[in-house]
Amino acid sequence: MKLHQLTNRIWYTEHDSTTDRPTLGYIMGDRRSVMLDAGNSGAHGELFLEAVRRAGLPRPELVCISHSHWDHTFGMASLGLPAIASEKTNALLLQMACWGWSEREMAKRLETGEESAFCDTHIRLEYPDLSRIQVRGADIMFRDRLTLELGNCPLELWEGISPHADDCTLMLADGVLFLGDAYCSVPVGDDWVYDKDLLEKHIRMLEETDFRLCLKGHHAPQTKEELLAELKAELEKIK
Repeated sequence: MKLHQLTNRIWYTEHDSTTDRPTLGYIMGDRRSVMLDAGNSGAHGELFLEAVRRAGLPRPELVCISHSHWDHTFGMASLGLPAIASEKTNALLLQMACWGWSEREMAKRLETGEESAFCDTHIRLEYPDLSRIQVRGADIMFRDRLTLELGNCPLELWEGISPHADDCTLMLADGVLFLGDAYCSVPVGDDWVYDKDLLEKHIRMLEETDFRLCLKGHHAPQTKEELLAELKAELEKIK
């Protein structure tokens, strides 16, 4: 795993679709550094921290979580870092912390729609030994908005409208918007589907947000203009 520098203060790792490992972010302030999203497993998180070490950067003191989905959170338990998440995200994490990972329990969640086939498949690829899955809640929770002063680099977190999940947190620092999966559609059977109303509201929110670049959970970085053009094209496809 390699860290790529995006600005003077922002680095990121590339996503890996093999086991649905998302982009992870890193922000370096003058006083403290922060990790953005925790990875989909302890192995994923450890690779990130090793990449930070190899790059000669300070170890992050906190990890901020974009939303509760497994690929962004299952690494939390192994990082040894205090985690910040919205109250909504934390409530969902605490629910998942009670889940069992037997074949029967996983099959039941597929039947009820609590889990998607896409996630079930990639969880099994990331965890050949399902007993190694650990889920925990956050250490610090917020509602609506939170600002972290990292040292001449404020990090703004806020609960945003998203077509992907009800608990998405967006994060903004140094002109870069970390989206997690907030821009994404959702898996429905073999398709990925957008809710038109939520996508429209998400686009309006992005238009009103001051940023130059964005980091996306499962795609390459983009400018604000490129992101908006892409999402508006998706909106045009919806009947």
